[in-house]
Amino acid sequence: MILSVVIPCLNESETIAICIKKSIKQIKLLKIKGEVIVADNGSIDGSIEIAKKNGAKVIHVREKGYGAALRAGFSAAKGKYIIMGDGDDSYDFNFINKFYRKIEKGYDLVQGCRFPSGGGIIEKGAMPISHRLVGNPFLTKVSRFLHKVPFNDMYCGMKMFRKSFLDKLSFFSTGMVFCMELVIKFHNHGSKSCELPIIFKKDGRKKGKSHIRTFYDGFSTLKFLLICCPKWLFFIPSLILFLISTYHVFNSHFSFSESELFKIFFLQILSIQLLMLGLFASVLSEKIGLGENKYLKSFFKYFTLSLAIILFSIIGTLSLFTKIFIIQETYPEYLSTICDYIVFLSIMIIFNSFFVSLLNIEKEI
Repeated sequence: MILSVVIPCLNESETIAICIKKSIKQIKLLKIKGEVIVADNGSIDGSIEIAKKNGAKVIHVREKGYGAALRAGFSAAKGKYIIMGDGDDSYDFNFINKFYRKIEKGYDLVQGCRFPSGGGIIEKGAMPISHRLVGNPFLTKVSRFLHKVPFNDMYCGMKMFRKSFLDKLSFFSTGMVFCMELVIKFHNHGSKSCELPIIFKKDGRKKGKSHIRTFYDGFSTLKFLLICCPKWLFFIPSLILFLISTYHVFNSHFSFSESELFKIFFLQILSIQLLMLGLFASVLSEKIGLGENKYLKSFFKYFTLSLAIILFSIIGTLSLFTKIFIIQETYPEYLSTICDYIVFLSIMIIFNSFFVSLLNIEKEI
C-alpha cells in the first residue's frame, strides 16, 4: 500500500462523498495502490453509510475529538504515506497529486499552506476574519518564534507525511491542538519538511456547523506552545525577577524598610516558584514527546534531594546561629535582616527541592 487518505468525520453527510470521490480519483490517476479511511467520531446523519457506499473504509472512533479521530485513522492506515484533510470539502483533495509528487522527493512531511505569505489562497468566506487576521497568524508566529518551525500556516489541516516517521512519535492531544502537535513533533525530531501552497475553499456544507471552538481551541493551542517552551515562559522571567530583587537589595544599601523587605521577599519567592514551574514544564515536555532537553539532564545529574537538604540546612543553621549568638546591638541592623532572609530562603528551597525530586522519581526507584 502506497497511500492512505485519512478523513476525520462528524456529521459530514453533505460533503463526505465529494471528498472520497476526489481522493479515489487522484489515487487512480497516480496509478498507485491506495485507500480512503473515514475516521467517524459518532455521526448520526448518514455519513457512515455514504462513506461506505462511495468506497471508503470506515472506522468508528469512540473517543471524541479531532485529534482522537485522526490518530485512530493513522493507526488503521496501511499506506507508506498518509495524507489528512477535513471532510467538509474545505480542503481540495485534488491536491493529492501535488502532495505526492512533493513527498516522493524525499520529504518526511509536506505541510499545506493556505495563507498568501506561503503562496496559498483563501477563497472568500472560507475562513472567519478573526481566524484569518488574528488567530492563525498569531499562533503561527508564536510557534515560529518558540519552536523555530519554518511554516507560514501551522494550523493547516491538510498535510502528507511518511507513516514510518509518524510511528516513531507519541501523541497526547485529542482535540484541535493535535494539528499543531504533529507539526512541532515532526520538526523537533529532525524531519525533512517543506510547505506546499493550497487553495482553502468555503465549507461545502449548508446545514452542518464548524467543529472549531475559536476561543477554547485557540487558548488550548497557545497553552501547549508556551508550556512546551519553558525557557520563555518560566526560566527567563525567573532570572529577570531574581535580578530585579538583587538590584533592590544593593540599591537600598542594606537599609531596608518594611515595604522594601516585603518587595524583595515577594520577588525572590516568585522567582524561585517560576524556576520550579520551569523544571516541571521541561519534564512534562519530554514526557509528551517534544524532544529531550540536554540542560535538564545536566541539572538532574548534579541535583539530588539529599544534597539540597544538607547544603541549605547548613547555610540556614549558620545564618540563624550568627543572628542569635554573634550579631549584637553594635552591629548594623541589616545584618540581622540578611540572616533572617537567608534562613527563610533556605527553608523555602529545601521544601521546593522535595517537589523537584519528585519530577525525577522514576529514575531513582
